[in-house]
Amino acid sequence: MVLNNLSEAWLEITMLPFLTVLAAFLAGRMATTSEINKRFLLLVISTLAAAVLEVVLEVFTDMHTITELTKIFYAIVNINAYCLMCYVAAYTHSLTKRFANLNFLMLALSLILLFMFKSNEKIYMVFSPGFAVIFVIEGFILQLVYQEYYKNGQFIVMNLLFIFLIDSFILQYMFNQNLPLVYTVATVMLFFTFFYLEAPTYRKLITARQEIEEARKQTEVLIKNANAANKAKSNFLASTSHEIRTPMNAILGINDMMLNELNETGDYESRKASLAIKKAGEYLLRIVNNILDISKIEAGKMELFESSYHLWEVLKECETFLNDSLKDKTKVKFILDVDRKLPEHFFGDVVRLKQLLINLLDNAEKFTQKGKVLLKISGERTKDNIVKLVFNVEDTGIGMKEEDLKKIFEPFERVNLIETRSISGAGLGLTLVRNILDIMSGTISVRSKYGEGTSITVEIPQKIAQGDNKTIGEYEEMMLNAEDTPAHDKAEDEGPDVWPNAKILVVDDTPVNLVVAKGMLKNSEAEIDTCESGEDALDMIKKKHYDIVFLDHMMPGMNGIETLKHAKKNAGDTKFIALTANAGTNARAEYISYGFDDYLPKPFKSTEMMKILKVCLNRKK
Repeated sequence: MVLNNLSEAWLEITMLPFLTVLAAFLAGRMATTSEINKRFLLLVISTLAAAVLEVVLEVFTDMHTITELTKIFYAIVNINAYCLMCYVAAYTHSLTKRFANLNFLMLALSLILLFMFKSNEKIYMVFSPGFAVIFVIEGFILQLVYQEYYKNGQFIVMNLLFIFLIDSFILQYMFNQNLPLVYTVATVMLFFTFFYLEAPTYRKLITARQEIEEARKQTEVLIKNANAANKAKSNFLASTSHEIRTPMNAILGINDMMLNELNETGDYESRKASLAIKKAGEYLLRIVNNILDISKIEAGKMELFESSYHLWEVLKECETFLNDSLKDKTKVKFILDVDRKLPEHFFGDVVRLKQLLINLLDNAEKFTQKGKVLLKISGERTKDNIVKLVFNVEDTGIGMKEEDLKKIFEPFERVNLIETRSISGAGLGLTLVRNILDIMSGTISVRSKYGEGTSITVEIPQKIAQGDNKTIGEYEEMMLNAEDTPAHDKAEDEGPDVWPNAKILVVDDTPVNLVVAKGMLKNSEAEIDTCESGEDALDMIKKKHYDIVFLDHMMPGMNGIETLKHAKKNAGDTKFIALTANAGTNARAEYISYGFDDYLPKPFKSTEMMKILKVCLNRKK
């Protein structure tokens, strides 16, 4: 093959390295940044391909001879011009789907006609770049129409380059094929476009990426600080709740002792005041428990503690709770509507189930002054061993406005502030209910009409416990029959309530708690000793054998768990009961794992303490 016209192609040959470097840079650094950048990259690559083919044709063949390679060259010319139009359209945000499809069809038509054309060479030379010129002119018109996307200097430069490009097409393809103008001008145009349009965009992109990276780092720091603050808040709430429970144990405990004395003396007025203290203290305790639970949920420490339970017993506890709350509201009636065909023996977290039901009922009772509070229970089997329990709590209270429904699950939020100003509450009940349902895979929905009442429906999947197939109706009948058992038979089954020979040690660093515990154990007739530290407890256990040791956890010096480890070495069959203000969901299981035999959270009641005595001492007999 003989080299032809090499001297005439030197300018375009010189342009090829520049196009190659530009294409490589764009492909490596800017190809995937935006639609405009992608279109510019395609324009540069198609320009490079056309320029290479033109140099090949110029050097190795006669440009006036139509060959298959010539047809391919003209096809790439059309594609290159089409890419130019698409780039301008993308830059001016006018590259709509319809616009792109029409131009693509025009490109396809040009390529089909190009390879089908059989006319003479001169006509072919005029026709072949015809579509390319149309695309270039179309791009030129677009940038004229959408000139607001350019700055003045950019707009003038782009106009001049487009005019030079169109002129070079006309001059080269209509007058002198051996005059290599088009891709020399095209290369110059691409470089000016890059420096005037693409490079500033690229610099902005780099700046934006740096800003994004800096923002990401700042966000990570903020998230870290927020998590630390949230953890500190949760720890503070847990610690505060613990500290509140300790004096509450003294308040409620001493009040119970006073109440027992007043029951014997018959002082009605004092007994009434004592009952008010008890009611207020228990209500404060519920708020403290809610705060503690929400803090644990936010810290991701809330877990379910599942066991078998009887649904009928849960509902009776809820009924007792609400009837106690409604003693002063004679115009409000509580209705319990249960599907008696439901299974009654389930496997799940009964503590959390009772907690969410009591919160729902407490919320309904607080906002209802007359009418009713209804708890309706139904369910349906979803799988062989799963029942979707549906609890519906309806009230005839003040209701809520539509705009307030979105706020009721937010912590510390109160709605209808004017109407509810005199109603107590921290706004945590429904927040806790929703959080518990999230953990239990349940759902909640609320319907309310302002001035008429509210209906809250909760759905919770629960497993049916194995071995007992009774329905709620059958279980209720069995329990009612059990209540007819003579009292002396029950007493014989449960064992005595006094243990005159028993020896009990109570260990607590707060003296008033020792007074409370001793007062609650008074009726047991047992021998009761007390001390205020783990070290003193170990000395007393070495000198004397105790049947039961109530051991506080959080004590200065040697805490309860450390004391337990040392005491177990010399304790024999002594039963150790954790006596603590730590009232978390899995606290009982946690303390038993430490080696305790049972767990009694503060504040505790005399009935709870006596129940532990019955279990431990009667079992030893």
